[in-house]
Amino acid sequence: MIDEKRQILAMVHEGKISVDEGLKLLEALESSSPGQPGAGAGRSARMLRVRVFDAEDNTKVNVNIPLALAKVAMKFIPKDVAAEIKEQDIDLDEILASITDATMGKIVDVDSDQAKVEVYVE
Repeated sequence: MIDEKRQILAMVHEGKISVDEGLKLLEALESSSPGQPGAGAGRSARMLRVRVFDAEDNTKVNVNIPLALAKVAMKFIPKDVAAEIKEQDIDLDEILASITDATMGKIVDVDSDQAKVEVYVE
């Protein structure tokens, strides 16, 4: 979690986000950590985990996003990017709601000759 905090602080330092936005991200990150205050009454943090393995060049990508942080981060999508996404008929709020409401487990599993992709909620 220290790396995530440093990334948020770096974004504040670079002027990419305001101090208030940085504070919201840090609070969301703290509330998503198991055993931390605000983590929910007796429940563990929910994470969106994305795993990608490219067979051609043996690239591995592991992305772990606390759902609480994902909700806050959605507010920071640049307006031009959000407009482009909306033009493609992609509703990010609906996707996030579906992921948040999803039961635990794998929600995407793609296995081809070139790559393997897994997305799951934990």
